[in-house]
Amino acid sequence: MDTYHQIEGGAIAQNRQAPPGDNLPYPNLADIPPPLPAAGPSAQAAMATQAKTGISAPAPGALAGLNLPTSAPPAPNVPGLNLPAAELPAPAAAPLPALPAAPPPPSPPVVLGFRPHSALLPAADDAPLRAFAQRYKDQTVRVVGFGEGNLALALQRAQRLANALTAAGVPASAIRITAIASGSGGFVQFVY
Repeated sequence: MDTYHQIEGGAIAQNRQAPPGDNLPYPNLADIPPPLPAAGPSAQAAMATQAKTGISAPAPGALAGLNLPTSAPPAPNVPGLNLPAAELPAPAAAPLPALPAAPPPPSPPVVLGFRPHSALLPAADDAPLRAFAQRYKDQTVRVVGFGEGNLALALQRAQRLANALTAAGVPASAIRITAIASGSGGFVQFVY
């Protein structure tokens, strides 16, 4: 780069003054203040107490000339807002309304498996489905079918589960069907 500047010429090629301390093998430490002397044990204990309590005493003379109040100032006299204690109406304690009973949480889902790419329910899943239908036959039931990336298959699986619940005694009006394209299998769940 230096050669380029010499060939190029002009003001950039002129010799510049060297920076101060350029020829020294180490930096100039005259500008760095000396370290503070170590605090004595009593000063260290005072600093630790102050750090633990978070309250520091004011510096001497910091409060000189200040007139600090010794009590709270009197309340302002605003007409209509500050009534004497005898005129204050007694607060009426209104009874709190009773909270309605919390609805029961939904039942854990009964997870059912289908054959891959099929809406045929294995015979092994028929018994848990019938037991669920007997337990929640008078309740709202949620039926979800998953379609392995195919929404039509998910709907077929959900419809198959709904048909099985209806055959087991759950009214069709109490069944809520959901089809989700992702995932596989299906489940039924009591909904409050």
